[in-house]
Amino acid sequence: MRRFICNSADVQKSAFIWNTCASMLNAFQTVFILILISRIDPILDAGIFTIAFAIANLIMTVSRYGIRQFQASDVHEKYSFQTYRNWRAVTTLASIIVLCAYVGYCYGTGNYSYYKSIVVILIGFTKIIDAFEDVLHGMLQQKNHLDIAGKVLAVRMLIYIIAFLILYYIFQNLIITAAGTFVISLLLFLYLNHIALENFSSEKKEQDIKNIFRLGKECFPLFLSSSLVMYIGNAPKYAIDTILNSEEQACFNYIFMPVFVIGLMSQFVYQPIIHKIAIIWNDGRIQELIRIILKQAALILVLTLFAITGGYFLGIPVLSLIYGVNLAGYKNELVILLIAGGMLAFVNFFQMIITVTRYQNWLIWGYSIGSAIFVLLGKYIVNQAGLLGISIFYALIVSGIAVLFAGMTVFIIIRKDQKLRR
Repeated sequence: MRRFICNSADVQKSAFIWNTCASMLNAFQTVFILILISRIDPILDAGIFTIAFAIANLIMTVSRYGIRQFQASDVHEKYSFQTYRNWRAVTTLASIIVLCAYVGYCYGTGNYSYYKSIVVILIGFTKIIDAFEDVLHGMLQQKNHLDIAGKVLAVRMLIYIIAFLILYYIFQNLIITAAGTFVISLLLFLYLNHIALENFSSEKKEQDIKNIFRLGKECFPLFLSSSLVMYIGNAPKYAIDTILNSEEQACFNYIFMPVFVIGLMSQFVYQPIIHKIAIIWNDGRIQELIRIILKQAALILVLTLFAITGGYFLGIPVLSLIYGVNLAGYKNELVILLIAGGMLAFVNFFQMIITVTRYQNWLIWGYSIGSAIFVLLGKYIVNQAGLLGISIFYALIVSGIAVLFAGMTVFIIIRKDQKLRR
C-alpha cells in the first residue's frame, strides 16, 4: 500500500487520474447507496438518508471553512501547515457542537425520531472526518502532490461505499450501517494518511495563537460563502423536508442526484490546476489565465449539455430502473434541475478563480442574496407549487449567482491587466 500511494511515475498524470477517480467516487457514493436503500426501504430509510447526507455535507462545509482553495493557492506560504491544521481543529470542534445542537433541537421538538437523530449524527461525524482530511490533502496539493491525496481519498471512499452497501444489505438498519462505516472510515483515515504524510515532515514552528485566528479572520468570507453555497445547493431538500413527506423527499432526491453529481464531477476539471492558476496569477500572465478559464468553462459547458441531453431522453427511465421507483411524472423537474446543476458547477468554478485572486470578500454578496431569497420564499414555493415550482426557483437563483460571479471574474482580470500596463 505504501508503494502504491507514494510512488507515481508521472506525478501530473497520476494526479489527474486519481483526483478524477476520487471525485467520481465522491460524486456517485449517494447514487450507489440509494440504489440499494431504495430496493429495501424506498420510503423511510431513503428519505432519512437523503436529509442526513444533506445535513452532513453542510456540517462538513462548516468544518472545512472554505480554506482548501486558499491553502492550495498559498504559493508563498503566508501561513504554515501547522496554522492551517490547528485552525481546522478549531472548526472541526465547532462543527461537532453545531451538529449535536441541531439534532438535539430537532429531536427535542419532535421533528426527528430517535432513529433519524442517530443516523444524522453518525453520517455527520463521517463527513467531519472528510473535512479534517481535507486540510492534510491541501498541504499535499500545495507541495504539488495531488496524486497522493487523490489515491488516499479514492481508496478510502471506495472501501467506505462497499462497506456501507454490505452492512445495510445484511442488517437493513441505518444506525448499524452508519456506525460501522464511521469506524471503518476513521481507521482508514488514520492508516492511509499516516502513509501519505510520513515523507512530508513540514518545518515545525512555534505557533502564535493570534496567527491561527488571523487565518480564520482572513478566510471568514470563504467560510460564509462555502456554507451559503452548500445551503443553496441543498435548500430545496430543506424546504421539502419541512413541508412534504418522506416519500416526496425521496423522489425529489432521486431526480436531484444527477445535479449533485454534475457539481462534484465538475471539480475534477479544475481541482488539479488550482496551484498552477495561482502561480500564473501571481506572475501576471493574464492572457494565459484567460485561455485556461475559457478552456475550463468550455469543459463544464460540454459536461452540462451532455447531462441535459441524456437526462431529457434517458434520465427518467434510467433513474426509475436504478431506484426501482416510478418517476415518470418528474421529467420536467429533472431537466430544470440539470440546468441548475450546470449553473452550480459554474458558480463553484468562478468561486475558485475569485478565491485564487484573493477577492474572496466579494463572494459573500452573491451567496447572501441567494440564501436570503431562499429562506424567505423557499417553503412558500414548495407549499404553493410543489416540486416543479421549487425546481424552477432553485434554477433561477443559481443561474443568477453564476452570472454575477462571471461578471466579477471579468472585472478582476481587467483590473489586474490595467495595473500591469501602467
